[in-house]
Amino acid sequence: MQSEHNETEILTEEDFGTKTDALIKLGLITVGTQIATEVIHRVARYPLVVFGLGMAVGIYAYKHRQKIIQTARQIEHQGKTLLPIKSGDN
Repeated sequence: MQSEHNETEILTEEDFGTKTDALIKLGLITVGTQIATEVIHRVARYPLVVFGLGMAVGIYAYKHRQKIIQTARQIEHQGKTLLPIKSGDN
């Protein structure tokens, strides 16, 4: 056990880059989430804007429904391969 503590971990530039990239992505996601939450809170005060956004999302979903269905099936397939579910009464 003591030999494990005496060994120093050598970090390469490649390791540093991947860890830094992950922290930057996490920070961007956090900031983006906070901004989106604020925008949603402000927009929710105006029912006509919410209705308009709903209409826009509906039109987009209708135009791209085949691609949405295809992507959902791919995700379903990936989920089944990741977590195989056995059929039966178990």
